[in-house]
Amino acid sequence: MKHLGWILDLYHKTGQMVVWLKKPDGKCVRLTDSWKPRIHVGGNYRELIDLACKSYVENSIFVDKFERAGDIEKSRVLEVVVENDEEAAKLARRIQRESSYSNFRLYDVDIPSPQIYLYQKDLFPLALVEAEEKDEKIEWTLRDSRETIDYKLPPLRKIRLEIKTRKNKRVRTFEDELDSLRIITDDEETLVLDSGSEEEKLLSLGQTFNEIDPDIVITEGGDSFIFPYLARRAHKNGMLNRLVLGRDPSPLRVYEVQGHSYFSYGKILYRETAARLLGRLHIDDHNAFISADCGLEGLFEISRTCIIPIQRASRATIGTNMTSLQFYHAVKKNVLIPWNKNQPEEWKNSNELVIADRGGFIHEPETGIYDQVGELDFTSLYPTIMRDQNLSGETVKCKCCPNSLRRVPELDYNICDRWRGIVPQSLEILLDRRSRYKQLKKDEKDELKRQKYDARQSALKWILVCSFRLPWI
Repeated sequence: MKHLGWILDLYHKTGQMVVWLKKPDGKCVRLTDSWKPRIHVGGNYRELIDLACKSYVENSIFVDKFERAGDIEKSRVLEVVVENDEEAAKLARRIQRESSYSNFRLYDVDIPSPQIYLYQKDLFPLALVEAEEKDEKIEWTLRDSRETIDYKLPPLRKIRLEIKTRKNKRVRTFEDELDSLRIITDDEETLVLDSGSEEEKLLSLGQTFNEIDPDIVITEGGDSFIFPYLARRAHKNGMLNRLVLGRDPSPLRVYEVQGHSYFSYGKILYRETAARLLGRLHIDDHNAFISADCGLEGLFEISRTCIIPIQRASRATIGTNMTSLQFYHAVKKNVLIPWNKNQPEEWKNSNELVIADRGGFIHEPETGIYDQVGELDFTSLYPTIMRDQNLSGETVKCKCCPNSLRRVPELDYNICDRWRGIVPQSLEILLDRRSRYKQLKKDEKDELKRQKYDARQSALKWILVCSFRLPWI
């Protein structure tokens, strides 16, 4: 059976990838493709053979891959099929522990399986595809291209979900009783669910979701409070298995709100745990980055271009989105992605360090008032230099081209002539698309289209901002 539609959402369940297609008639179809993730292990060949014979290592084969970007020859590594991402991490830790953390090199362990699936199948979110079901497998035919900028998106139904609790304290908590729920639809119609017991309100919410069947659910604090709260209240009322808000027949999961902190540009920031609705797109305005600044148009553009699922892209940092694009090019080149990368910076003597790491220099202006002042602004300066000069972690001082005529000024480092670097290759599509969107915005007379092009180029600009600090492995 064949289906034509846009890839809306995908996620891995044990032994299979679940993909939701948004069809041209507005309906959604759930497809399952028999597929399992794989991890790779490098090391001494004899030790790898011994590892393959271990009882806890099942379904493994030897394959040839590049262990590092820029390697001249492939290495023989052990490929191990695992059931899911959790088992991949668990197996990797066991291999490390039982080998005294020194014998093996582990790869492709912590890349989310939906991303690896997209890389391997040459697909991307919101791509127009034709899917043919054959037994337990899906054969994909791409009817779209990441290079096109005049792409068509399906009409997506959006709602905004808000809740009100009966607070017992100044700050609302999971122990507060549910007072009411409010749903605002695309056409500004407001539905208020406030009658009956708490259990009846929750069941009414599930029924309303089924009736409206939204593709996108927008919240303010859905990750940190709204959905964890609803799951807790459903659990307290003994009806968690009946609270289904996604298209997948799985109940809303109870989980502890355990986010993570990270350091970025001199600040310590906090990111909440994502609350996903399987088969729908949950966008939390409070926990979003790209969509908060560039709207849904910018989010969709980044998700398509960087090949990262929409719900993950909305919550990811610009560096994570950019890294996904680099991972894609690595996978297509048969380059393995290291787990817990800890490669140290190459040693520099004091003279090299002064030249290489001196940073920028700002000329202090002369105090005064001037009426003739010029300003020069270089468009995407760092990314353009990296693309044009083939600058990447594996191309600078490569071992295969010591006599390359392309050199780093002052330091005289050689730059590879044989290998197109993963970083410049990733930057190519970003720079090209942004330039074309800016030109379309300049030529377009329709204000709505101008806003759409501006949102897309602005989102790409955010991704390009982090390119100078993302050298490849």
